[in-house]
Amino acid sequence: RLQTVVVGRADPTSCHLPLEPACQSEINDPFLAENIPWPGGQVKHSKTIQKAEAQLSNFCSILEAETVRIRPVVEFNEEVKRDLHKRRTEAVAQPGSEVEDVLRVLRKGAISTMRTKVLDWSKPVAGPEWESKSQYCATCPRDTMITLGNTLLEATMSKRCRYFEHLACRDICLDLWRRDPQRVKLWAAPKPSMSDAMYRPSFWNLNDEERFNSMRNYEFCVNESEPVFDAADITRVGRDIFVQKSMTTNDAGILWLRTHFPHLRVHAMHFPYDLYPSHIDCTFVPLRPPSRDGADGLALINPERPPLKAEAELWRRNGWKLLNAPMPARLDRPAFSQSSYWLSMNLLSLSETTLVIEEEELPLYSLLSEHGFDVITVPMRHMYDFGGAIHCCTWDIQRDDSCVDYFPDQEAAQEHVHYPTFKDIEVVDVTSSDSGFVVNPRVGSQIVGTYASQLKRSDAPSSKL
Repeated sequence: RLQTVVVGRADPTSCHLPLEPACQSEINDPFLAENIPWPGGQVKHSKTIQKAEAQLSNFCSILEAETVRIRPVVEFNEEVKRDLHKRRTEAVAQPGSEVEDVLRVLRKGAISTMRTKVLDWSKPVAGPEWESKSQYCATCPRDTMITLGNTLLEATMSKRCRYFEHLACRDICLDLWRRDPQRVKLWAAPKPSMSDAMYRPSFWNLNDEERFNSMRNYEFCVNESEPVFDAADITRVGRDIFVQKSMTTNDAGILWLRTHFPHLRVHAMHFPYDLYPSHIDCTFVPLRPPSRDGADGLALINPERPPLKAEAELWRRNGWKLLNAPMPARLDRPAFSQSSYWLSMNLLSLSETTLVIEEEELPLYSLLSEHGFDVITVPMRHMYDFGGAIHCCTWDIQRDDSCVDYFPDQEAAQEHVHYPTFKDIEVVDVTSSDSGFVVNPRVGSQIVGTYASQLKRSDAPSSKL
């Protein structure tokens, strides 16, 4: 069970991502894209910041509440010009005073929250071989920090503008370390040079069709010259951690994790149909482990970005099933968002039975409820402008658990780190139940692969998360 968590902050000087070798952002709105350039390095609009911070503050109040109630609401949305059905979660001060339309009341237990430090992200930064006209923001501590056992680990990061983003969490880290320096470790992975030689500029010259046809190369905007990883490319399940190779994490970064955490088993994961892979928490999300009484473990997967069949075999052998996520409730995105509509999957696990999702995602709410989860909801769409949602904006500090071995059968483990000779693109078939391994398969109009799905849904925004 989650006990203490850091929640990001939408600071007044939060900026649009500057253009750089690791980031070539585009405006999603076709009209705006034709008339204005990408506002890289500029401070985001004050209303955008205020709306996101209001949702983050509300999220903290829901986490801190001992008891919450969930009720249905219908609200008119100015962006899409129609009524939207939602599930609204509210803190309950006095249990027993619920109104008639409440779906349920849940005593979840209070969770302690901590907030990132306010910094001036509009300041330019530079290194010996690079410079950035601004920084970014601190809404997503999940990207920069991860807790592995008693170790607080700072990621290398891959973007120049995010080089110092860990400082928003530094005071929290130092405070935790000083409380128990014999037990708590504070580690920082080696900071990369972020020189031009660290990047592969040709990545941005390919169009989506060319990228789709060359997916087996697994070559992204960061090359292998130095270890690089974002913490959000890592998901931990007991003794095992799974790391996605992506635009923000390379093979050298995965190897660094493996050699520095020998007491954990580090596994690379690949999702070849994701043409712009960046962070695993909108692609592959463990929900609950297998139970001692023999119940299957469950992991939520993105049907447009299924995992490799060979890498999923480890999960199959150890009593897990893969649950296809439903299509997001909305495919539209804010004009300046650099995330995909699959932020619908960006949920936070409070325990093996309780999850937090975005309040508009009714298809996901129904699916998770059907599989026995208590589902709490919060509004978080204004965070999409900042590159994340519910999971991204948090960093788990303390959970009431232990380093359990949920994968005792390691026969199917891919122990080697994959270098250029690795070309496997055979993925799990999400249109088949595969003898019960894939749950609720998407059939009919569902097509594997983000690019293929875009061709079928020509009005859908492009996916870059």
